[in-house]
Amino acid sequence: MTTLLVIAKEPRPGRVKTRLTPPFTPEEAAVLAEAALADTLRTVAAAPSSRRVL
Repeated sequence: MTTLLVIAKEPRPGRVKTRLTPPFTPEEAAVLAEAALADTLRTVAAAPSSRRVL
């Protein structure tokens, strides 16, 4: 059995990617974090696995 595990937090401004501010605003950093999480979830969904955990 193969299990894929993704550990993530909600992409909220001021709570994610804080080392990117500045030059990004907290809102821009949150948009980037959301896009990265979406990419990760798409990849995990497409990978062969018997179990996925978020």
